[in-house]
Amino acid sequence: MAFLKHKALTICLAAMGLCAIAVHAQTSQYQLVKTIDLPGTKGGHGDWVTYDKDTHAVWLSQSPNHNVVVIDAKTMAVKKTLSGVDSGNGIDFDANHAYVTDATTGKLIIYDKHSFDRIAAVDTGGKTPDGVNVDTKSGTILIANDDSNNESIFDPKSPYKLTATFKLKPEDDKDGPDVALYVASTDRLYQPVGGKIDVINPNTHEIEAVWEFGLKSAAKGGVYDSKTNHLIFGTSDKKMLVVDPTTGKPVTTIGVAGAVDQTAIDTDKRRAFIGDKTGNLEVIDLDLNQVVDHIRTEPKVHTLTVDTATHRVYVYLNESNKVGVYEQKS
Repeated sequence: MAFLKHKALTICLAAMGLCAIAVHAQTSQYQLVKTIDLPGTKGGHGDWVTYDKDTHAVWLSQSPNHNVVVIDAKTMAVKKTLSGVDSGNGIDFDANHAYVTDATTGKLIIYDKHSFDRIAAVDTGGKTPDGVNVDTKSGTILIANDDSNNESIFDPKSPYKLTATFKLKPEDDKDGPDVALYVASTDRLYQPVGGKIDVINPNTHEIEAVWEFGLKSAAKGGVYDSKTNHLIFGTSDKKMLVVDPTTGKPVTTIGVAGAVDQTAIDTDKRRAFIGDKTGNLEVIDLDLNQVVDHIRTEPKVHTLTVDTATHRVYVYLNESNKVGVYEQKS
C-alpha cells in the first residue's frame, strides 16, 4: 500500500510538473501596456494600420466611423481625427505627406502629415482602391484598385497627376489585388493578386514576373526582412510564405491559425506579428521561421503595426473600437 501511495504521489507530481511546463509555455512574453479609446461609437471592420517613423505616429483607417485616426506614439494617445474618409483602406507616407485610399469614393486623399491639412483628393484611376505604396526611390505613388484589377501610378507633386494605369495579372482574377509591398533595395513592387504575386518594375510599369505558390485562396500584404533578404507574405490559406526575392521561390512556409490580413515586422527584435482574425496574434521568430509566441487580443483583429523606435505593437481592436498597445516584458 505504501508503495502504491508513493507511486501515485510520483505520478501526481509528474503530472503537476507537466502542467507547470504547459502553463509556462503558454505564457506570452508580451503584455498590454495601454488601451486607447478611439473616437466614434461604432466598432466593425476597420483597415490598415501604419507607423510613420518621421513623426513617431500611428495612422489607422477607422472605416466604421469614416475617419482616419492618428495616434501619438510617444504619449500613446489620439493626436488627430481626420474625418470625411468614408471607407479608408491603405496608408503610406513620404517625407511630408500621408496618402490614404478611400474605397467608397474611389479617391486618393493626400494630407500634410505634420499639420494634418488635407491637400488634395484625386480619382484613383480604377474602382475600389485598396493598397497605396510610395516608391521611395522615385517618389511616385502606386495604387492597387480592387474591382478594376489595375494599378495606377501618380506623380508625387501637386496636382498629383495620374501618369499611367495597367492591368494586373491574372486579369480576370475574382479576388483582385490586395495591399502591395514596395522594397527599396530591389526597387520592385510585390503586388498580391488573388493567390499570385505580380512583380512590378515601378519605373517601366512592367510586370516582370508572376509568382505562383499553389495557394487555394488569396495572398496578402507582406513585409521585408533586410537581414535575411526574405519577403514574408500572409495568405488566407492559414500560412505565411517566406520567399527569396531573387528567385521568387519559397524558402519555407509557416503555419498559422487563421486567414492572415496584415503582417507587421520588427527587424531589430527579429520578430513579425500576424493579424489572422483569431484574436491570438502569432509572433514569428525571423531567424527560426517559426511561431514562438502569441499575443491575446480579441476576435476579428486583422491589422496592426510596430513602433520600431520603442518596439511596441499597436493592434487595432476594430470590433471594440480601440487600439491595444503591447510590449515585450522586461
